Amino acid sequence: MENGILTEAQQKDAELIELLLEKIVKKKGFENICANAEGYETPAKIRRGKDTEEYFIPDCTGEVNGRKSYFELGMKSDDERELVTKWRLLSSLASYKHGKLYLAVPRGHMAFTNRILADYPIQAEVVKL
Repeated sequence: MENGILTEAQQKDAELIELLLEKIVKKKGFENICANAEGYETPAKIRRGKDTEEYFIPDCTGEVNGRKSYFELGMKSDDERELVTKWRLLSSLASYKHGKLYLAVPRGHMAFTNRILADYPIQAEVVKL
């Protein structure tokens, strides 16, 4: 697993990413799957800004009918501002590529995820893990 902004801070479990891949990405028929997990090609790094070397790495990406979608684990984070920045960026990229941002939410993280989506203009489809 490669580390970008938030990747290390959130301690994303490889098992949760595998669950995301099995329950959502593969089930919905996505192809050209890239994931920040063992055995998969790492998704492209997305630079935070043109004057910085910091970057975000999506948990997973996939395509269906030429539309690229992004998949993230919706988990509590101490750095809410960075999380909102990442989700807004991925949501914008997904809509630009005619796809969607999917937030896969493990048990215990739904209220946090829903609060973020209610407070900020982020287009995302929430899916329970």
